[in-house]
Amino acid sequence: MKKFGFTRAEVLALAGGAVAALTLGIAPAKAITPDEIKAKGKIVIGVQMDQFPWGFINAAGKNEGFDIEISELIAKELGVKPEFARITGQNRIPLLTSGTADILVPSMTITEERAKVIQFVLPYSANDITLWAKKDAPIKGNEDLGKYVIGVNRGSVFDPILVKAAPAGTQIRRFDDDASTVQALLAGQVDAILGSVTYGLVIKSTGNDGKYERKFKVADNYQGMAVRQGDKQMLDWLNDFVKRRTADGTLDALYKKWIGADRPTLPTSLPGVNFTGQ
Repeated sequence: MKKFGFTRAEVLALAGGAVAALTLGIAPAKAITPDEIKAKGKIVIGVQMDQFPWGFINAAGKNEGFDIEISELIAKELGVKPEFARITGQNRIPLLTSGTADILVPSMTITEERAKVIQFVLPYSANDITLWAKKDAPIKGNEDLGKYVIGVNRGSVFDPILVKAAPAGTQIRRFDDDASTVQALLAGQVDAILGSVTYGLVIKSTGNDGKYERKFKVADNYQGMAVRQGDKQMLDWLNDFVKRRTADGTLDALYKKWIGADRPTLPTSLPGVNFTGQ
């Protein structure tokens, strides 16, 4: 079950990796610098390949999506070829800490718990936790949720947030995944759903975007690239990349292209997370 920090699978994977390293005498992967990446001529980037629109395989069998374009831009600036390592919620942190991936561009929520294991770069993206409903539904805030039946993906980060935000007694119906949650709204099984800002892309793909809309943001969900702890030079390079590409509008344009919304203003500090590596 996914909580606010690690998924259970992430915890098990990290624990298993630690035990294996101790048993076999394997040292954690060492830091890698931008100059070392340039010397080897490629950068191995951990990305999602099954999460539209963040990262996915298109009809031509090629990697595509928001994170893919950002990864390609990073590789271009370094003057090397990008090589993609497929990540999942279960393996992304172990792939980084083991050295299989040089960096992660994972659309991964920044949390204090994860920051104890990996080094987050300044936020580059967000996936606001949003309430969706019919356009004519008079839902303006959390206090209105008790009047409706609200759908949510069971076991997701959205579930506990909905429980906390909704008034006591709110009818909540849980579904197995994001797709069935959105379908429940379109089929009239629920009055509203809580989930990703990208639910709007799914709704649009069904031709129903004229009937439904984002009502309001329920919670922030900031996302960050990541490097191994101690990778100070790589961290500094990526922090500079995020700052420059924010200033010149590149990240805003890519977010608009793939997510279909304006990229929100992102924080440069978060409680319990050190973005400087010092």
